[in-house]
Amino acid sequence: MSLVNGVPVAIPPPEGYVVDFDNPQRQSHIATYCIVGIGNFLAFTFLLQRLYVQWIVRKRLDFEDFGLVIAWMFAVAIQGIITHGFVTGSVGVHAWEIPLDKFKQFNLYNVYLNPIIYAPPTALAKLVLLMFYLKMGNQSKLFLWSVYAVIFINVGSNVGIFFSAIFCCNPIRMGWDITVTDGTCINRTALFKATAAFGVITDVLIISLPVPTVLGLQMSRSKKVGILLMFTLGGVTVVTSIVRLILLIKSLNLSGDPTWGAGPVSLWICIEANLLIMCACLPTMRAFLRNVAPGLISSKHGKSYSDGRRIHSGSIRLRSNPRRHDDYQSFDHDDDEDHPKTSFRPEPHRFRARVTTSTPRSDNTDETIFHQESLPKDGILQTKATDVISDIA
Repeated sequence: MSLVNGVPVAIPPPEGYVVDFDNPQRQSHIATYCIVGIGNFLAFTFLLQRLYVQWIVRKRLDFEDFGLVIAWMFAVAIQGIITHGFVTGSVGVHAWEIPLDKFKQFNLYNVYLNPIIYAPPTALAKLVLLMFYLKMGNQSKLFLWSVYAVIFINVGSNVGIFFSAIFCCNPIRMGWDITVTDGTCINRTALFKATAAFGVITDVLIISLPVPTVLGLQMSRSKKVGILLMFTLGGVTVVTSIVRLILLIKSLNLSGDPTWGAGPVSLWICIEANLLIMCACLPTMRAFLRNVAPGLISSKHGKSYSDGRRIHSGSIRLRSNPRRHDDYQSFDHDDDEDHPKTSFRPEPHRFRARVTTSTPRSDNTDETIFHQESLPKDGILQTKATDVISDIA
């Protein structure tokens, strides 16, 4: 603690630096305001579409939906704290260009409360995605145990970070009050680095888990690519965690200039907080578009082939073994019976297929199969039905 121009500051300025309390040097404040405004709007929009699908379309709200709402509330709170720091000039400003009172605010909100508030939304948003994996159905034991292991890592690491941040000092007040000097504290710089490192690890695991499962789905290649792109979009959080970790290692030094280094770090925290909510809402996006804007995800080609009932040469009706009906799970868990469901490959079982072909009646001995579009509107059609029973895997 020292005096600069008669004003007490926590850290003295470097030699030759001209301190200006009225117009201090600043960084990352404009970008943070933009990210908080745009990011919160997008995150809230994604959350609304998920709640619309769950509440209006599927007529139910699951545990994950309530958890995601809580995660969103914490994400808004952490961004509110960061925005407050930029507005009051305690974040993104050199420590020697802010009065001691502002430095105390920075220590309370951004050093002590920030990691406490940020742990719940991180854990909950990632838990929502992992619970979605468990509901995908017909998974191997290896996949299920892998998901449970990642759930344990995600929840365990964030619970540990949460309580470590609360009880980082003895006495606890020493964690935010720089005037308390009689006590001990853990290395909070190491705690911040561990938070970012666990974020990278869990993000990589969450993104890589479903890839083998998606590749084994019984669906068209284009749908597989679309699903993989969805998980790739979720992988953006990996990038944000890595960037935040690098910035922490380079800039956040509690004994140097923490308020200045916290500027870019806080910016990336806001980016990651919003992306976590949006990625957790991605699994319901297809169901939302199918109900609100079905033209965006359907086409003439898709209608001809996707529902498993009509083909160019006639129609197919599949009758599965009813005792295995519960083994089928929709990838996106849509309950709309007017649209096809894509299920995972079940275990070997018997099915019956009836193939019906329609052709114009002709005296020729050779039968000709026409496309549905070429069938005459008026005339006598000859239909032929064949039942096929087969055991498939």
